[in-house]
Amino acid sequence: MRAVVHGKATKSEGCARNNLKKRPQAFRLHHLPLDVLRVILSQLSFKEAARTSIVSRKWKRLWRYYPKLVLTRDTMLGSSNAAGDHPTSNATTFIRRANSIVRQLSSSSSATLNKFIVKFPLLRSDADHIDRWVSLSGASRARRIVLDLCPEFEKFNDKDQMYSFPLHLFTGGSCVGGNSCVKSLCLGFVSLNLLQLPAAGTNRLTILKKLTLHKVSIAGDLQSLLLECDVLEWLSLTFCSLQHRDLVIHQPLQRLRYLRVLRCRLQKLELKALSLTEFEFANHQVPLVLGDCINMSMASVELLLPSDGFDYACTKLPVALPHVCDRLTLSMGIRTENICGLWFQAPLLMKGGSVFANLRHLILNVHIDGCPKASTGVLRLAYLLQLAPVLEELELHMCCVSTPFYTPDLDAAATSPVAAACLHERLRTVHMTGFYGIRGQLELAHRILRSTAALDRLIIDPRLKVDHYFRDRAYAGMGRTMATLCINKAQFPGTVITIL
Repeated sequence: MRAVVHGKATKSEGCARNNLKKRPQAFRLHHLPLDVLRVILSQLSFKEAARTSIVSRKWKRLWRYYPKLVLTRDTMLGSSNAAGDHPTSNATTFIRRANSIVRQLSSSSSATLNKFIVKFPLLRSDADHIDRWVSLSGASRARRIVLDLCPEFEKFNDKDQMYSFPLHLFTGGSCVGGNSCVKSLCLGFVSLNLLQLPAAGTNRLTILKKLTLHKVSIAGDLQSLLLECDVLEWLSLTFCSLQHRDLVIHQPLQRLRYLRVLRCRLQKLELKALSLTEFEFANHQVPLVLGDCINMSMASVELLLPSDGFDYACTKLPVALPHVCDRLTLSMGIRTENICGLWFQAPLLMKGGSVFANLRHLILNVHIDGCPKASTGVLRLAYLLQLAPVLEELELHMCCVSTPFYTPDLDAAATSPVAAACLHERLRTVHMTGFYGIRGQLELAHRILRSTAALDRLIIDPRLKVDHYFRDRAYAGMGRTMATLCINKAQFPGTVITIL
């Protein structure tokens, strides 16, 4: 190889330079097809996509092809939203910036959206601006729509201030092309007037798979809308106000798999959903008619306080949820008073009735109220084992409101070795929390130990896992002491008893 002499390049270096000059022009990202650029943009966040406008002159309007419109506090206000800023000034800034983005997207004939999200506390007085944003989502055929206008403070939770959502813009007859394109609809703090919709059978939300309503005021018959959601798989109603307190759907929802109805003040819930696998419900004790949900695996039922929910749990729930198999979570209140001396009839309530024939895991969240000296109210919980003949695991999370009353004198009927026959053959694990050591809890522990044939482990934990607005009052130590004194581990050699 020739060496470099007096600053002259070698022969090989000169060839390399000539080859560089003959190479084609460097690859440019903006030469990619628009469809490819849209895919690349979709992998970015909304902020990152907007920043591409400063890359080059050719990319100045590229962000308009971003398939998601996300108008939230973070994207519109960002770091400028100081904690001390006035809510009115924040709302004004949010609206001004959102309008600027919507105006540019509206001027672009090629703007299409897969996702449209607005999350910011706005009121009916801002309807002119919200209408403009919602109209864009309809014109751009957005598939997922989220409009969450929930206020930050409960004192502003006034129904008269709710924005009226124009659902008619997304029904089949009003959509571009005559077909609805919304697959997921999530609304928060808005009003829905179903009386203004077209007559039934006009192809409403025919491809809607997920409907989530939170703090929504519904005027009209909700069931008339749900009946036309042929492929609905997910339905969630939380803190909603329904004009008709009875939610009754006579025709089956064939594809519904998840149903959540929380604190909607219903007087009755009735529907048919053969494919339902998960159910959540929080309400007062009302009739539940769920048809033959043979595929249900998990259910959660919260009976609102202050009523005693034991009888409802024993007689009504097994009829409504007979097929739940994997896990049932039941939250309720019970009272410890011996009401008219009728607590002994608790087993009679279940004779000849329905049971949870397939249930393997039961979680009980129990709010205990009443006289701390009475034990019968708590002891009734042992009868729930008869409702689940194949139960394998029981979690009992208790919260005692009253000041505990401690006594080593327990009821002989609850602690006698011959008082309780082996009622359960498969229960292996019991976990009790909130164990303050009151008489009812101690007798319940004895009844469970003597009513099970295959119990492997009993865990007693004085700490609270379920706190209904009450705090641990330093009774944990006393609960631990009472459990140690009153539960003789030697009497149950086949069970590992752990006192935490």
